[in-house]
Amino acid sequence: MPDRPNIVLMMSDQQKASATSVYGNPHVPTPFMADMAREGIAFDDAYAASPISTPSRASMMTGVHPLVHQVTCHQNRAPYNLPQLAELLARAGYYNVAAGHYESTRNLSRGWHDHVSTDDRGPIHEAAKRWHAAGRGDVGWSSGSIDCTVEQSADHLLTDRVEIMLDTVQAVRAPFFLHVPYSQPHPPYFAPPPYDSMIDPDTLPLPSMEGSIPGGRPRWQEQCLVECATAQASDDDIRNVVAVYYGMIALVDLQMRRIHESLGRRGLLENTWIIITSDHGDYTGEKGLFTKGESLYECLLHVPLIIRPPDGFATERGRHVDGLVNLIDLFPTIANLVGAECPDYVQGHDLIQWLYGGAPAPLRDCVFSQVGNYHGNLKTTFPGGIPESGRRACLVQGARTTAFSFMRDTDWGDEAYDLRNDPLELTNLLNPGRPTPPAGIDDLRRRVDAFEVECVELRERLGVIAGFHGFHPLW
Repeated sequence: MPDRPNIVLMMSDQQKASATSVYGNPHVPTPFMADMAREGIAFDDAYAASPISTPSRASMMTGVHPLVHQVTCHQNRAPYNLPQLAELLARAGYYNVAAGHYESTRNLSRGWHDHVSTDDRGPIHEAAKRWHAAGRGDVGWSSGSIDCTVEQSADHLLTDRVEIMLDTVQAVRAPFFLHVPYSQPHPPYFAPPPYDSMIDPDTLPLPSMEGSIPGGRPRWQEQCLVECATAQASDDDIRNVVAVYYGMIALVDLQMRRIHESLGRRGLLENTWIIITSDHGDYTGEKGLFTKGESLYECLLHVPLIIRPPDGFATERGRHVDGLVNLIDLFPTIANLVGAECPDYVQGHDLIQWLYGGAPAPLRDCVFSQVGNYHGNLKTTFPGGIPESGRRACLVQGARTTAFSFMRDTDWGDEAYDLRNDPLELTNLLNPGRPTPPAGIDDLRRRVDAFEVECVELRERLGVIAGFHGFHPLW
């Protein structure tokens, strides 16, 4: 194989960082992710640029934040005139393969030489449709079993398809970029046996749902609790959701191992970087909420990120790296690894350069995120989607340090949290009647203002033309 490294980017869908054994959760069986972390580097403080799929993936593939590329909610497509990561790698001589949920309908399918989407007609799509039909549309917390075998599930069939696609990868004999974004543990919270019952719900702690101070919950959450029908859920119902969610993650972990083993059997692992992450997180009962929403909380933004270098790369293995990173950092990281020309406007940092030698200075002391500006007609979309009150007509913008988080929400009111004393963000410091918030909150408010200006100026300098808004007739 050529000397230039291969890149394998595998991604779960809606897996929060706290839902993996790599970050200390003993209830989630993720042995493959744990193996990759022992053989590589685990980033403890990795955050998505957005808490929902399309904006987060668009940011990873363009290297800029949602306010720049203007994909801020699910109804938007990526702009045509921002180069995407696969296009950069193709120009650098890479053979690019994508399979799975890579947002092909949102104009994120550019630059791939061979690709199959979960949305394409065929057995993978049919299996995904059966899974998405599971669950109740009237509550956010339904969970259980899909009436199929593991081998008939969408993610297993997707892995089967990737193994076939690897025949061409091997025949091309060029450096390759393989991107495999799986669909789970995205709700509905349903899995095939034995993953539906792999985790004993009785062994799981209940997610924290209430603030320590009366009135600490933002007003919109009260409406969201009604839409999620949280009051109808028993403790057993909620534990069952968490147990199946963990089982879904275990199923994805197995599929990732299958791809790794297939690459090994074909001799394609030599000089290959393995990157594992997720596009964003999930409530899974935290705050009494389920699935996701257009808000900027820890459980929705904090994701796993593991990078396993080739054997010859000189770095300390099995290390956990502190310091705030953003998934947009993957764009310049991958571009620089393969020798592709990385645009100078990219808002991320090269993580690999950061890892050379010793303990470098932190990349940043603050991460930003953006979501919302939704003006479609969708209501609550359970069992797999968002509660109606979880969407925002405004653009929600936020920033977080290791001490505080701040969220500008002009629809419902700003939110801020003291992460040292309230890490689950249960008591909003900006609710009416609360004492004056710490000085760190005002600093984050100013930084959000400044970052908004930076993003708008960058968008105008680049002449970004927004992709079509409302690609579906009902949106």
